[in-house]
Formats: sequence, structure tokens, C-alpha cells
Amino acid sequence: MTARKTYPPAMKAVFLEKPGGPLIVKETAIPDPASGEVIVKIAAAPVNPSDILRIRNAPNNYDLSNFIPGLEGSGRVVAAGKGLLPHLWLGKRVSCSSKYPSSGTWAEYMVTSADNCFPLNRKVSDEQGSMSLVNPLTALAFFEIVRKNGHKAIINNAAASALGRMVELLGRKARVPVINIVRNQRQVDTLKGLGSVYILNSTDPAFIDNLGSLSEKLEATLLFDSVCSRQLQQIIEVLPRRSSVIIYGNLSGEEHIMINPRSLIDKDAHISGFYLGNRAKENGLIKNMMNLLKVGRLMSSDLKINIQGRFPLIRAQEALDTYLKNMSAGKVLLIPGAQSG
Repeated sequence: MTARKTYPPAMKAVFLEKPGGPLIVKETAIPDPASGEVIVKIAAAPVNPSDILRIRNAPNNYDLSNFIPGLEGSGRVVAAGKGLLPHLWLGKRVSCSSKYPSSGTWAEYMVTSADNCFPLNRKVSDEQGSMSLVNPLTALAFFEIVRKNGHKAIINNAAASALGRMVELLGRKARVPVINIVRNQRQVDTLKGLGSVYILNSTDPAFIDNLGSLSEKLEATLLFDSVCSRQLQQIIEVLPRRSSVIIYGNLSGEEHIMINPRSLIDKDAHISGFYLGNRAKENGLIKNMMNLLKVGRLMSSDLKINIQGRFPLIRAQEALDTYLKNMSAGKVLLIPGAQSG
């Protein structure tokens, strides 16, 4: 039986008051973990672009009365349902991801599958550990694609983000040149200061021409695009032949963009999507654990994610607004145990 004394009957959690916002905090019951599940006392949870997209689409997909945002975080497992893995994680610090829309990481506690929890390296803090799933695992998956298909160089759109910095770091380690696309001169200067070699400003009038010449020179035949704007058509037209475009986000917010089929035919280009959740299911528990070990080693040495702000749950809307205002300034974390003020 689950030891109820290890966690209270109710908790504070973030909810969406109505379609379009704002985010509010309410008290709600903590459900018991079912077989194969655990309860995590959340220490920290980041705001990710994927969270923003999920909140934006929540009114169409979920019941707002019980929808709790937050896809990843860190904390300690305080209760376990039936099964070997839940009891193996009991008492351990873990990075974790949500399983149910009604139990996200923007809360004091979360019920999730034990398969969605991974022990944290002792050298990795709760704050850094809370960001060790979505972005690092995505970056590792990108380079698995690079190796599998023999790409000599890659292009990454929205490269000033935390994920962009990880892609650049892994590119250096793998000796794969990365063409970083950013959206303003300030981001160009920031990346130059961090040692990036190939940086292009998408608002520069010569951007498309520069991208075409540089991608041909480096043989950059793989584009990772999290913006997915109308500019994508122009980008495809200047990529080397037989290039692949992988769309993993929609920061532009544009729901419909036009791609000229002649561009795909003439270039023999390929467009596909990427969703980390699907990738994780394909990998299985053992492969995911191996990847998390790699992430742990990186985060305990040269992979540190910059944090621009920390907020208690009661200031969740302010946290979201802060991140939206300047996503390239660093991650914003929600700290459930922090005092408001």
C-alpha cells in the first residue's frame, strides 16, 4: 500500500483560468499513484516553447478545470504505486516528465509513470536537472539523425535558444559545422561572444543569398526548423540538393504556410516532423536511460543552461510573460517551494 503520510492530500498547482489566460494557482487533490506510477514532489520546472504551444492549444484539447501545465521538471519521488520500477525510484531525486494533462510539473506534486522518471546525477542540481529532458534529449536525437544519414553540416533555426546552444555544443564535439540562424543583430553578437562561427540573421536582406552560399560551401543538407514561418519556402529553394528539413516547432504561430511543390521536386528535398515523445517511445526505456546518462555527464561538465529568472507558482503568469519577452535570455523556472514576493 502507498504510504499516505509521505505527501499531503492536496496541493497548489497552476491552471488556465479561461481560454487565452491568465494562469492562476488553485488548490487541488493529489491522486494516488496507480500501478507503475509514482508521485514526485516537484523542486523546479522550466517554461519551454512546447509548454507555450500546449497552453495555447489547451482549450481545444483538454478540460481546463483540471488541466495543469508543465511537461518536464525535477524533484524527489515520495510515493510509489505497485511495480519494481516505482519502488526503485522511491526516495530518489529524478528528472521527470508528465503523463497526464491533469498532472503537470507546474505544481507542488505530480503523478506520472515511473517510466517518465530518470535518476539525477548527484553533480546535477535540481534546477539544471529540471531542464535535462526536453532540450538535451532533443539535441541528442538530432545528432543521431545526423550520424545515421551522414550529414556533413547542419542548419538550426532559432539558434539563440537553450536548445540551440546544445546543438552548437554537440556539433563542436562531433566536428559537425552548425549554421546558426537567429532573428536580430543582438543575438548575432551574443553567439559570436560564445564562440559560434557560422551565424546568419534572418532579418538581413541578404539572408537567403548568404544561407544558400554557406550551405553549399559546408554541404549543410539538414535543416532543423522550430520557427516554421513563411520564410521556409525561400530557405528550401537555396538548400543543397537532397536536403532534409525537420520541423520540430512552430514559434511563428503561423498555422498554414505555402511550400512550392516544384522546390521539393527540383531539389529532391524531404520535409518531416519531429516530436520527442514519439522518439522516446520508439527508443524504449533502456535507450532512454542510456541517453539520460549521456545528458548527465554533459550537464555535470560543460553543458550548463542559463537561467534568467525563478518564480514561485503564484507568479506563473509573470514567469510565462518573462520568457515570452526574451526567450534567448535564458530559461525561466517555476520553483514550487519558493515563497511569493
